[in-house]
Formats: sequence, structure tokens, C-alpha cells
Amino acid sequence: MVEQTRDNTGLLPVQLSADSGYLCQEDIEKVQAQAVECFVATGRSKHGQEPEAAPRGRPPKDLSFKGRMQRKLLTKRGRAAYARRKVTAEPVIGQVKNGTLPRFSLRGLHKVSGEFSLACAVHNLKKLWRKGRQLPVLVAQPA
Repeated sequence: MVEQTRDNTGLLPVQLSADSGYLCQEDIEKVQAQAVECFVATGRSKHGQEPEAAPRGRPPKDLSFKGRMQRKLLTKRGRAAYARRKVTAEPVIGQVKNGTLPRFSLRGLHKVSGEFSLACAVHNLKKLWRKGRQLPVLVAQPA
């Protein structure tokens, strides 16, 4: 994903946060070698469970890779960085897939792209409707 981001935008991200499915020491070290700071979950926490206290002092030298990442996520900076995942595009894609568009009906990249754009528009309109906002009225003027 870091390479795709660089290829698409010409920029390298400063930070990366990911769920526990991406916890692979080799991959994370490869990304960190490009000066991208990684915050990757080491497992799942139970809903409503109080988080552990933030660690103090220097980390022990004998900590495993997973232990170092877990300790990093418990710091204030780590919690703040990982919490930003809640407001990224990931939840929106999940909401579209679970509600508006569970599967594509069309085939081909061009058609699927149009179908997904329509699903995103419907998703945004539903959000505006739920908030009770007045939708703008578009009036076509004769040419």
C-alpha cells in the first residue's frame, strides 16, 4: 500500500496504521526503512475493555518484535495515531459494502467504477438525509 500511495501521489506517507492482519515483521521493517512510522495492532481487544496503562521508561532489550509494537501502541502517541483509523475511508467502504452495495452487478473495471461511484453517492445522500440537511436543488438551464 505504501508503494501504491507513492506511485499514485508521488508522496510517501509519514505514518501507517493497520489492523493485526498486517503484523508481519519483514513487511513492517521494509516500510520503516523508507522512513514511514508504523502502528500495527498486535491482536484484538474486547469491546468495552479498559486499555492497559501507558508504559513508562525505556523498553526492555529482550522484547520481541510483537512486544515492541504492542508497547508502542500503548503510548499516548501510539493510541492517537491508531485512533485515526476510525475516521479514514475504511469505515465508509465497509458501510457501502454492508449496506448499499454488497456485491457488484456489472463486469469490467469501467462499469464497476461507475457502479461504485453511484453507491458512494447514495451513501452520502443517505448520510445527509439522516442528518436532516436540506439537499441542494440543481436546476438545469436550457443551453
